[in-house]
Order: sequence, then structure tokens, then C-alpha cells
Amino acid sequence: MDFELNPKDEQTNAKLKKKTPASVILATTSLILCVILIFSLVLTVLYFSEQNRSLEEDYRYLYQSLGSNRNETTSENTDSSETEQTTDDGKSSNLSTENSDRTPAVLDEKSYELASVVSTVRASVVCVFVTVPSQTVDYGFAQFQTQAATSSGSGVIWSQDGYIITNQHVVEAAQQYANAFITILLDDGTELDATLIAADKQTDLALLKVDTDKNLTPISVGTSSNLLVGQTAIAIGNPLGVEYANSVTVGIVSGLNRQVTGENGVSTMIQTDAAVNPGNSGGALVDASGKLIGVVSAKISSTEVEGIGFAIPIDDALNILSSLKEYGYVKGRPATGIASGTEITASMSRRYRLPQGLYVNEITRNSAAEEAGLQKYDIILSVDGQDVTTLDEIEAIKKERSVGDSLKIVFYRSGKTYETTLILTEDKG
Repeated sequence: MDFELNPKDEQTNAKLKKKTPASVILATTSLILCVILIFSLVLTVLYFSEQNRSLEEDYRYLYQSLGSNRNETTSENTDSSETEQTTDDGKSSNLSTENSDRTPAVLDEKSYELASVVSTVRASVVCVFVTVPSQTVDYGFAQFQTQAATSSGSGVIWSQDGYIITNQHVVEAAQQYANAFITILLDDGTELDATLIAADKQTDLALLKVDTDKNLTPISVGTSSNLLVGQTAIAIGNPLGVEYANSVTVGIVSGLNRQVTGENGVSTMIQTDAAVNPGNSGGALVDASGKLIGVVSAKISSTEVEGIGFAIPIDDALNILSSLKEYGYVKGRPATGIASGTEITASMSRRYRLPQGLYVNEITRNSAAEEAGLQKYDIILSVDGQDVTTLDEIEAIKKERSVGDSLKIVFYRSGKTYETTLILTEDKG
């Protein structure tokens, strides 16, 4: 029986015939993309496997190199037993699998010596704390409660029996306040009470004493007389307090016989570029062998300056410290009794119609200056024939004299010029 297709069926069949090639193309494209994706994944896996293998080889090479440098046999086994291994000839041999250090410290000889020196010296450097307790102060009909305050610095153990070197400005509060007390913190964390034996403001040196049964480690004292610019200098102290206790900075001796002007006049110092920070004061400056060559005292603080620190030469310091220990002051030092003064410059002289010289602000009571008749507000014009305008100039002249020597002083008072003789007395601090 014959059937005839409806015209509409012929149209539908034609459409189906036209869509069939598009389906084949889509299926083929999907298959190709899947193949590419799988191939990419395979390449990625192979790439990372190669990278891991190379990394393992690098680690293995590095580890073998370290092992050859140590001249040791290393093993993956980390216990300390012996493992039996059969050799080619059938005999067994014992191989030690004792644990070895996989990350040894690699130090050259110079670095090792420096580290050994530092380890020894640190036991001789201490923290110095000065505490001023809170107290009630009467002011007329009112009372005020002051706040407790603590300052800190560094110190160096000088002797086995407990004498400790530091700076005068570190313990200045203990001189000013009767209720202040001093505490020493040793390198091992031990705290000890300390007594201020004496302090010298002019040289910025002070001597403390602790009484303890503990074995102290005094520093090995060297000399500053034969130092060379460029030789190693190591500063050890407590910058910014106990948090950074016994910090070590290394540099060189940058200069010798530096004339440094400070609050207490001009001092002769060792210059170093070893980092010095607040809290380092009173600490040790040692040479490459660990010998004390200076007492760290000051630095130049400025945003434009870096690496300029100063230390008191140990040869100078020992003379002062020995005198402080024996007498409580620097014996044999002459004193004028002129406590403070102000320079009258040329411009001030013209403006106020006064002679150039040193305007006396204060005279020490019962001093040589008072005995010579000098008074506050006098203007000192010359000393032993040398024109002077500053206290430093008078100090320089005084240093060339001894106790009992006389100085001829020319001074101006109330429109007239006078002359007197000043007999230098001993400065007992």
C-alpha cells in the first residue's frame, strides 16, 4: 500500500536534514575541547612533578654540600642506634646513624673570636636604675604629692668586691634627692642595691658599690694611650633601658683626643661610630680583645648626624675613679670658686656699654673667689694677663696650675676696674 507524504511532513523532514550536520559539528567540537583540556591537565601535572623533582634535587645537593663541609656522615634516621647493613661481599657492617646538626652555625675565625669576646664582656656590664619615690611636699598651706620617677643607664663592674663604674649624669638624681635609691641589674637578672660612693660632675664619672656574696665578673681593663684610629671598638650597654639590656654594637675608633664641649665644660674623648643611644651612658667601650678602653658618655644627637659617639678614655677615668674611691672627691684639683658666668660679647658690650669679659652669675660660698673679694655681677676681664670671656677659658688657665698657686684677676665693678689675687684651693666637689 502506497503512502504519500503530506507536504507539511516534507517540509519538516527537510528541516531535520538541514539540522543534522550542525549537531555533528557541535559534538565534534566538544570532543576536541575535551581532548585539549585533558592534554593540558597532563602537561600541568608533568610540569609540577618536574619542578618538585628539581626542588628535591636542589635540597639534596644543598644538604650534601653542608654535610661535606662538616666532614660528617648524615643519615635520614635521627636516633642514636646503629643500623646493620649488608655489603656486596655478604658481610655486615655497622653504620652509625647518630643524630647530627642539620643547620650548623657557620662562623669564620674572626667572627667566632668576636662573639667569644662579647660573651665574656657582657657579664661585666650592668643596668643602673635610680628611683625617686613619690613624696608629699608642703608648699605654704597646701600639700602636693610628687610622682615617683625612675631613670636608667649602664655601668661596668670594676672589681670583684663590688665597685661599679658609671656616669655622673646617670646617678645625678641620687645626688639631688635624699630619698632616692640605686638598683643594679646583673647580666643574669640578679638585682642588687647599690650605694653611691662619689661622683664627679666635671669628668662625668661616678663610683657605685654593691655588697653581695655573689661572684661578680670584673671587666678586664686595658689602656687608651696606644689606641689607633680604625681599630675595632665594641660598645656594650643598655639602650632605652632593661628591654634592650646588654646590647652590643660594633664599630671602630673614629678619632682620638676629641675636645667635646658639654654641660660641664670641655672634655677630651674617644670618638667611635659604634652605635650609642640613651641608656648606653656608663657602659663599656672595649677593644677586639675585650679590654676596657673607655666609658661611654655621650653622643651627638641630630637628624643630620649619625654614628658619632664618645667615651671617656680609660687612662683618664682610672685616675679620677681611684681618687673618688679613696677620698670621695678628685684630690689635688684646684678650684677658683667661680660657679657660673655669662659671656659679654662685643655686640653686648656696645649695647650695654660694658667691657667685654665674663659676667659673674654666682660665687661659691667660702671659696677662693670669695676670699679674693669677687662678687656676683662683677665682670672678669683677665686672668694672669690673658683676656677671658668664658668659664672654659678660666678653666683652661686653672688646669695649668696647682692647689696653692695664685692668679691675678682684673675685674670691672660699678664703672671701675680692680685687681685682686686669687689663691687656688682644693676642689672637694
